[in-house]
Amino acid sequence: MSSKLHTLTDGVSRVIGKMSPEDRFRIITFSDSARDFSRGWVTATPENVERTLKNIQKIKSSGGTNIYDGLSMAMEKLDDDRATSVVLVTDGVTNQGIVDPVKFHELTKSHDIRIFGFLLGNSANWPLMRTICDGSGGFYAGVSNADDIMGQILQAKSKILHESLH
Repeated sequence: MSSKLHTLTDGVSRVIGKMSPEDRFRIITFSDSARDFSRGWVTATPENVERTLKNIQKIKSSGGTNIYDGLSMAMEKLDDDRATSVVLVTDGVTNQGIVDPVKFHELTKSHDIRIFGFLLGNSANWPLMRTICDGSGGFYAGVSNADDIMGQILQAKSKILHESLH
């Protein structure tokens, strides 16, 4: 994962840099376990975006890939009156914690939330990503560089906004 981390953080940073002050975001990092990197929801004001972009550059790779813990934490502290989606940017290896597709399906069905998964690398668990994203009404795609990540996340954002208008 360490060789892919720069590409993943660069793509996420580019998207956060394009957010408007009406947007908000929350960043969950995960390796052997999950951590609320942004310490809750952050309004995308210029100051908050600048501070977050500086902190993203400090993220280091360690341990395995515990996607279940990351998704579980991402589904905490949601607002009932706001449409919320999860953008999962990962190498998709899924080698720590719960790896059972049935458990992932149960988790995604426990909340009305769309999950959009973007995987970098050839070791990804594609069947599991299909279970996670398709079951939630989102989509998944492979990405090879920061531009791909940015384009896919912006596509997911347009889908989120379109569905919210309906």
